[in-house]
Amino acid sequence: MPSLRARLTNALLRLTTKPVWKPGLDIATVRRHAARADARYGRRPPAVATEQVEIAGVPATWIGDAALVERKGTLLYLHGGAWCVHLPATYRRFAAALSRATGMRVLLVDYRLAPEHRHPAASDDCLAVYRALTERDDGRPIVIAGDSAGGNLTLVTLMRARESGLPQPACAVVLSPATDLMLTGPSIRYNAQADPMFSPLAGTLLPDLYCPGDARNHPWISPLFGNWYGLPPLHFIAGSTEMLLDDSVRAHDRALQAGNEASIDVWPDLPHVFPIFDWLPEARSAMGTIAAFIDDRVSRRHTPAGPAAIEVLRDAGVLVSPTLDLETARRSGL
Repeated sequence: MPSLRARLTNALLRLTTKPVWKPGLDIATVRRHAARADARYGRRPPAVATEQVEIAGVPATWIGDAALVERKGTLLYLHGGAWCVHLPATYRRFAAALSRATGMRVLLVDYRLAPEHRHPAASDDCLAVYRALTERDDGRPIVIAGDSAGGNLTLVTLMRARESGLPQPACAVVLSPATDLMLTGPSIRYNAQADPMFSPLAGTLLPDLYCPGDARNHPWISPLFGNWYGLPPLHFIAGSTEMLLDDSVRAHDRALQAGNEASIDVWPDLPHVFPIFDWLPEARSAMGTIAAFIDDRVSRRHTPAGPAAIEVLRDAGVLVSPTLDLETARRSGL
């Protein structure tokens, strides 16, 4: 059973957020609601060092002291907001919590938003920043994480990075990701009433703003339908009553089917991206799980083999996992 605080939060969301999704809704109204929520949730700024920067031409914010990169590495965080909205105060607070829990310096990317900048602008920005981080060549670990639309962009960034020949990060964490903009997941229907935050109208409005006229099953839009081979260890977190629950469940299944390391935690009766609500005991527990997952995978310094190495081994008749690490590839003569 969820905590009392979780039940009260669900009730508050059902009163304040779920009713927003109604016929005739426009992006200006969504952004006004988001700004009010940001003022509430982010009213206590984190007591942590911040630095506004531009990386690969993309605005971003470092959260945490620069020395953290030398000690533990970088956590690249891609915020949610349906590709159309940003809650900067809320995400600075969440990034500070991630930095404290993981010991890493967190980089928040202010990617371009739709509808002013339609797909693939956001994806291009995220990939550009990730590429710049990999080109530092300082040997420090990189982790990627994101929630909701940012979870979508996290998975897309991993797939595009692999296709571009970039190294994969040590691991990735995805919170309630939107992986299927075709909206074919059964939970879109069976959780339509149970979800305290969204209604089906959200799935009608937001993709039309993000990728109008584009094929919704394109892997850069719906990573569920992409190539999952050779991705790093993945950890998914979702709530059982989310309309997007099956976006996580099916993505986790796709990762396992591709031979990747993947795990998932589905929390009973918790709302969309609940770890961001730091007053919930479940959020604090989930943060501990996230930190433990990252710490373990960073310590392993897992580096999957690239697609070319995988194809060579397949052509040689060797049965391999697509997440074969480079040391194993070297032992195989690559």
